[in-house]
Amino acid sequence: MASLLDRVLRKPMPDLAVPQCPDHKVEMKMRGKIGRPARFSDTTEEQYTVIYYCPVPQCDHTKEITRRRSQVAVPGEAPARPTYSRKSDN
Repeated sequence: MASLLDRVLRKPMPDLAVPQCPDHKVEMKMRGKIGRPARFSDTTEEQYTVIYYCPVPQCDHTKEITRRRSQVAVPGEAPARPTYSRKSDN
């Protein structure tokens, strides 16, 4: 809820820059995410972890960054459903 208030009050958001490898000074690549970035319920703020790794061969530097994401559902409107889950008109 705190980051949602920060957005409403237009406070500066933290930079979501991609980290750099401390040895090679190259941008790390994202390996994956742990957790759900946001779910659709009334007002949700979810925390998730992004894992980055160094793309240089034989380098085993990794970095985990915890991020938060808010998602507010619009009252009376359902979230967009994927096409595969929609009923066909047939």
